[in-house]
Amino acid sequence: MSEVVPGVWFPMDTVTAYDPLRGGYAFLDRTDGGATYHCGADLNGGDGGDGDLGAALRFPVAGEVVYVGRWNGYSTGYGNHVWLRLVTGDYLHYCHCASLELGEGAVGQAGDVAARVGKSGFQTWAHCHFEVKREDPALAGYDYWPYGQSADYVRQHYVRPADWWNELLAWWANQPEVDVSILTGAQTAAVQAVMWGEYPFNPDAAIAASWRDEWRRGAWRGRAVSSEQLVPEDTVEGKPAGAYQLFELGVCVWLPGEPASWNG
Repeated sequence: MSEVVPGVWFPMDTVTAYDPLRGGYAFLDRTDGGATYHCGADLNGGDGGDGDLGAALRFPVAGEVVYVGRWNGYSTGYGNHVWLRLVTGDYLHYCHCASLELGEGAVGQAGDVAARVGKSGFQTWAHCHFEVKREDPALAGYDYWPYGQSADYVRQHYVRPADWWNELLAWWANQPEVDVSILTGAQTAAVQAVMWGEYPFNPDAAIAASWRDEWRRGAWRGRAVSSEQLVPEDTVEGKPAGAYQLFELGVCVWLPGEPASWNG
C-alpha cells in the first residue's frame, strides 16, 4: 500500500512515507559521462538491488495514459516507458519498466497501476527513472532525452520531482472536499516530512555498491568529493576494516562481507 493521504498515492510502491522519491541519480546530477544533466530522479525501493523489481508504478492522482513505449531490446535507454497526464496538468514519465499495464488513452484513478518497476533499457539494477513535465512531452518527442543540454534548459523543460511532490500535496490540501482533520498521525507526519522537510539523497545499498565498483574501475560518472578512505579496524562498532568515500551529498561506506551503505 502506498496511499500517503486519501486520494494521493506515492508514484512507486516499496518506498516510504519519509523518503518517497529516493534513488541514485537525482535531478540535475551529471550523467552520460558528464555530458547531460539528469532530468528526473531514480526511484528505488528499500530492499536494495532488484528487491523492487515488479513493484507497482501508480497514478498518484487521476489521469490518462498519453503514450506507451515498448522497448525493442536495442534502442532507447528508457526501455519500456509510459507518459501519464494528471488532472493537475502535469505529465509523469515512468521508465525502465518491466511491464506496461495500460494502453494509450486509458484513464486511471488514484492508485491504479500504470506499469511495474524493471530494468529494461540496459539498466544494471531495477529502478524507475522518473520525470515530470508541465508541457506536453509530445512537443519534444516522447522518446526525447536532453543529451548535452544545459542545466538551464533542463530546469526550463522539466520539474524537480521533489518540488512536484510538494506541489501535489499542496494542491490536494486545497481541494474543497479535503478534510485534513481525518488524517491519521502517520499521514500527518508523512505530509509534514515531505512539505517542510529536506529530501535525503539516499540510494539503496546495491546502487552504493555499484558506485563503489565503478569508482574503483575508473568508470565513475558521478561527483565524488574525496578519494576512497580506509576505515581502520575496530573503529566502526568493532567491525573489520573497510572503506568509505565522500560524495557530493553523502558518504558511501563498505565493510568486508556486508552491503555498501549510504548516509545522505
